Amino acid sequence: MTSTTTRAGATRAVAEYAAGMRFEDLPASAIEHAKQAILDCIGIAVRARFDAESSGPIARAVGGLGASGTCTGIGHGAIYPPQYAALLNGAYFHTLDYDDTHVGGSLHPAAPIVAAGLAMVEESGASGAALLRGIIAGYDVIAHISETASAKVHYDRGFHPTATAGTFGATAAIYNALDGTADQIENAFGINVSQAAGSLQFLENGSWIKRLHVGLTAHNAVLAYRFSQAGVVGSSKALEGGSGFYHAYSDGVDPDAYLDRLGKPHAIEETAFKPYPSCRFTHAALDELVAMVLELDLKPEEVESVRIALPRTGMDLVAYPEAYKRAATSVVDGQFSMYFLAAVAILKRRFGWDDYGLLGDPRIAALVQRIRVEEDPEVEKLYPRMAALVELRARGKSLRRLSDTPKGEPERPLTWEEIIAKFDDLAGVAYAPARRERIVQLVRGLDRAADVRALTEQLGA
Repeated sequence: MTSTTTRAGATRAVAEYAAGMRFEDLPASAIEHAKQAILDCIGIAVRARFDAESSGPIARAVGGLGASGTCTGIGHGAIYPPQYAALLNGAYFHTLDYDDTHVGGSLHPAAPIVAAGLAMVEESGASGAALLRGIIAGYDVIAHISETASAKVHYDRGFHPTATAGTFGATAAIYNALDGTADQIENAFGINVSQAAGSLQFLENGSWIKRLHVGLTAHNAVLAYRFSQAGVVGSSKALEGGSGFYHAYSDGVDPDAYLDRLGKPHAIEETAFKPYPSCRFTHAALDELVAMVLELDLKPEEVESVRIALPRTGMDLVAYPEAYKRAATSVVDGQFSMYFLAAVAILKRRFGWDDYGLLGDPRIAALVQRIRVEEDPEVEKLYPRMAALVELRARGKSLRRLSDTPKGEPERPLTWEEIIAKFDDLAGVAYAPARRERIVQLVRGLDRAADVRALTEQLGA
């Protein structure tokens, strides 16, 4: 693998790293994690395609763009050009807020990277190993750029790192999978810097735009690849330049600070799969609440009060403004309301996609009145760990638990069996058991597949 160097700048160093990654150098654990990420995305996309209110309008809009092709939109078929397959699948991968997370980068790496990589590898007829290698390279790039830019500062400015850093990561995935050079990647990054976008303003009204962020990110990566391959000259020093990504999207960044850590370990091995379809900042609290209710066999009416403490970044996403977050009415509102999610966990002793049907339920409203969500210095000092402190009082007794490792993190990973069970639960809305079993087999054998189209042929309507 090509070593990183700062001699020609950070952009060049990241491009050289992405171009230099070879499949034979990758640990088996990273390859297996990439397979799991693909299966996880497919299950999420199937459920989103058939069961999310935003999917119909997004699909109609993409279909109305007028172009046809041979790339697969999951749940639709091989009818799209790669940029629109990437757009549609990327949006679906992120729609349920059930896709994987990377703590250091505070983002969702799989959705933009798998969407872009899968579309371009399908079009080219490249191998499963090429797709897996590209995904791993893309994860390393997206996480590195977000961490270097300081995810907290980025969030405070109102940006969504999955969408902004994701444009570079998805482009790196395409180029690595298709054997691109460092020169080509560096030039494409110079196009990405004028594409990177994604505003947190969606939190104001439960907008669907966060879902579309990721689709547009994957789409833009395909465009960057196309333009760069056609000879369009991108901006130099896309990351470290005076108006480059780090200066425009953050403050006080040292572009070279983390270059020596690229791939050590691979970011995909630091990534968590989600057991709940909600903002990752809510998961540690949900883990503890479900455990407490089950442990004590509590009925909802026995819960006297709950106090949940989160880091400030998490509070901004799932607890502020308090009055709005207490009164979630849409699925997006619910995905970003610690109050709603905690109430459901108490009532149902779990949380799954179908539980958004409880929005507006008077039992949830009653429980929300007994829940407080606050900042706490004990939790704040653990950031960027997505920690939570939960204090529950019931039957006159109090329980207190602090967790900085929600289920799904590398220290508490989901097993293959759990990931397959999640896939079956989500994809079962449209895919029969035999088809789901075949998809699992094909994903698990991707490192030996000469052509990914055996898999994508299974992913239509």
